[in-house]
Amino acid sequence: MSVSGIERVDPKVEYQTLREELLQSRRYVFERPLLIVALAVAAMSDRASALLPALPPLMSGLLLFNFWFTVNRLLSSSRIVAYIQLALEEGSCGPWRGWETSLRHYRMWHKKDLAKKQRMVDEEIDHDAVPDALMYYPPIFQLHVSLIVLAAIGSIAASVVRPGRISIACLAVTVILVLAFARYCLNWRPSKVRTLIERNRVIRGHVLRSMQQAPEGGGPPNEGMHPAAAKGAAAGDAY
Repeated sequence: MSVSGIERVDPKVEYQTLREELLQSRRYVFERPLLIVALAVAAMSDRASALLPALPPLMSGLLLFNFWFTVNRLLSSSRIVAYIQLALEEGSCGPWRGWETSLRHYRMWHKKDLAKKQRMVDEEIDHDAVPDALMYYPPIFQLHVSLIVLAAIGSIAASVVRPGRISIACLAVTVILVLAFARYCLNWRPSKVRTLIERNRVIRGHVLRSMQQAPEGGGPPNEGMHPAAAKGAAAGDAY
């Protein structure tokens, strides 16, 4: 099927594409932090190097980035899983309109009344259906925490063994990165990440249903809805 000479994606093709993206997002989740450690150990082989104090902040920065990247992929995966379940497998929220169109409405839909929508999602989430599909995340979480603690200890040791301006500066950078890492970890602790799929299922259900009230390719999802329906639809959150 084509529109204006452009081939339109078939739901079966979209399903396979999204499934492949899910598989790709789980690749190298353990290998990346271990590679960071391997590089750090290799760099430590030259213990006489004046750059040795720079290793802990470098390692901390790489771990922080990799942890952020891992969480970002989990967020993306949870949105994809919720979409697959509701739009492609169950088809319970109206006619199929495609991933990109749905994603556009997803972004627009929960930009308003965020606090209210978060409370509504908390009320509607089915905790009995929370899956164990993300159970690989706790070991990843713990691995990153352990490695960042080692980096902090290494930076302190370097500043004691080789006191000087470079060591102190590297220690200060390491402390800043560790604090940033700790704050991010608190926001994405395993108990919170575990419910991502079900939370996104609640959000995606409201988005897909509200899309049926908007013209195809049109404006905000709640536009033109009856006030009672709009109130019931405002149940998304930022995840």
